[in-house]
Amino acid sequence: MRCFALLTVLLLTGCTSTSHVPSSGTDFALDGCTPFLNCVSSTSSVGLYYVKPIQLSAPLDQPTWDTVKAVAKEMPGASLNDSRFGYLDMTFHSDLLRFPDYFEVLVSPDRRSLDVRSQSLVGFYDLGVNRRRVERLRLNLVESGVASSNSQALKGAD
Repeated sequence: MRCFALLTVLLLTGCTSTSHVPSSGTDFALDGCTPFLNCVSSTSSVGLYYVKPIQLSAPLDQPTWDTVKAVAKEMPGASLNDSRFGYLDMTFHSDLLRFPDYFEVLVSPDRRSLDVRSQSLVGFYDLGVNRRRVERLRLNLVESGVASSNSQALKGAD
């Protein structure tokens, strides 16, 4: 029993959304990733976890933000936890086993790009699911005209 409790704590340690998010505004940064292979972040300084920010076609305004939010909410398994202009906090659940993944979007200070972070709550390795989710959002935003196609890195993701 003690071994099970230790394993559970180890699996869940550090697997949360960004800590210390203020209750308003966007004057903060998304967290990087824990040492596990279950996370990607555009603010990570470690290449293994790094994913490019999503470049916007024009500086973020309210109609563009509404589109970003709608596109993200339409993705499979998405549920919205918190939203305000320039910041989204979402949870995605896998189809089969309903594993939760945290997903965050934060506008950059110049409002020309979106930082993204996606991390699995359970497990050490995500089989690339979080990276594909970020790239799917990027592709969907490019298709909706919100993001610039030169930031597109998706090649055949499902």
